[in-house]
Amino acid sequence: MFGNYQTSGTCEKYLKVVVFRRLMEQEEKDILKMHMVDAFVKVANSDGYCDAVGVLRGTLFFADRPVSMDELVEETGYSKSTVSSNMSTLERRGLAKRVVVPGDKRYYYIPVTETESLKKQMIINMREEMQTVIAAMKRTQEDLKSHGYTSEAMLNNIENARRFYMQTDRLLDLVSRYNIEDLIHLLERDLQENKHPENG
Repeated sequence: MFGNYQTSGTCEKYLKVVVFRRLMEQEEKDILKMHMVDAFVKVANSDGYCDAVGVLRGTLFFADRPVSMDELVEETGYSKSTVSSNMSTLERRGLAKRVVVPGDKRYYYIPVTETESLKKQMIINMREEMQTVIAAMKRTQEDLKSHGYTSEAMLNNIENARRFYMQTDRLLDLVSRYNIEDLIHLLERDLQENKHPENG
């Protein structure tokens, strides 16, 4: 009987330790998630998207398994339609991926975390923005000229800005041709080779 009591006490102590560790892990995870959700909301807002895009991205970021739409609804408190439409936004932007779980017809999602996939999608998004602005500036120049607007200063400002966007778009195109490690290596090597002797 004494032996059973000792075993029972040991088990109880062990369970308390396990529960405590899990609570600590969950607390740490919640703190990390809070920071990431806040960061992703700010990023989403700066890109012109609503808070839900950032909240869902941050919620999905720490997932260690595919997360169903129902779980995202429960976790975030958003309606199913809100989760569905904003997860579609994350998919289009290459930040989340829909996956199939065998034997389950529900939608499941995982975050896209592969470096090259993120780089590729980021560059696509940035180039789309650049090309939209470039096209708008070109139309502005044409409209101003067709309406007899002859302010050289204004036209030059627009042309300089358009040239900057075109150069940036070209830079992004070049960056897209290299993987990140190779690109860093090339740039660092170039900096080293071209370092001014006084700084060497």
